[in-house]
Amino acid sequence: MLAVAAVAFVLVAHVLADSTGGDATSSAPAGTGADDEQAGAAARRALAAGVRPVPATPPGKLRFGLGPGLDSAQNSPLAQDLDFYSTWFNGHSDLSFLRQWKADLIPQVYRSGHGIHLIVWLDGTGATSSFQTPHGPACGREYPLSSSFLDDARELASIFTGPADGPALYVTLFTEFQTYPCQPNAWAASPETTNYYLTLQDQYLAALRIFHDGAPNARVSLGWGGWQDRWDDPATGAGRSMFPHFADVMRASDFESFQAMGDDPNAPDVVAMTGQLGQYGPVMLAHFKSGSPSTWTADMYTLLSGDAPRQLSQNGLFAFSFMDQDNINASPAALAQARGAIQSHGVHAPR
Repeated sequence: MLAVAAVAFVLVAHVLADSTGGDATSSAPAGTGADDEQAGAAARRALAAGVRPVPATPPGKLRFGLGPGLDSAQNSPLAQDLDFYSTWFNGHSDLSFLRQWKADLIPQVYRSGHGIHLIVWLDGTGATSSFQTPHGPACGREYPLSSSFLDDARELASIFTGPADGPALYVTLFTEFQTYPCQPNAWAASPETTNYYLTLQDQYLAALRIFHDGAPNARVSLGWGGWQDRWDDPATGAGRSMFPHFADVMRASDFESFQAMGDDPNAPDVVAMTGQLGQYGPVMLAHFKSGSPSTWTADMYTLLSGDAPRQLSQNGLFAFSFMDQDNINASPAALAQARGAIQSHGVHAPR
């Protein structure tokens, strides 16, 4: 059904060869686990030389975004105070409406001085099964590791491209990627899980290169689920022990990103994940929301009042994107709270 993994590895091999001056395809990995992880580490570190800096953000300030679509964000009462608008890609069928945006809405957003944030979430797309990869047998969601996804990424780069000296295109790839394997949130839950994550890393780096080649204004990140810092299990590489396995990939990224969407308090996760990911590069809170209005209000106060924005900025946070307008439009008080935080602590797009 889907040609998984092999094309992804070949593309990454060419990326690594370009970075190191060698022919990475001549030593394609045949093993699994630790051997493969060590084999790719040096070449991935070499990719860090191609990192694109995010736009300079004054200390203590944040770049605010809003989703879930460019059209809805553009019509929000907060639109003019935002730095960028967020939108989603959830699978191949989304290209049908995104192609319509290519000629009008996307250039219009860039001309307004706003950046665009493309969030790629694929845990609900395609089959979940066991299949072969260049690293060995894997189990998980097939489409993110497929040649079909890389073809779609190439078209996405073409659709969202903008001038290199214009507003940024931020790309959060594979958001909540820890859930894509059959056994989530742990690097070594099984050999099939490790092989899945190794292949996902290859695929991510191939997609990063596609966006860099196809969109001169693109900055690319790997999207973490914001719960990963809540526990630690070194034996299976779970919880906090998962971060080191992705260190080289994160250092090769233009920025780091995570989500926070719990009904319980999200502020502790935001602080913890910013601290974790800030070791590797600038950090974006890619989609923030809560199903509990009282939790959202408390999170907003904790994260965006007093000295908190300066502390988050100091620890690496440069951008904060609201997933949608549900929380903001829940009451006049919520809208006023969001507007006050954005106007007080935000970097605003030119008017």
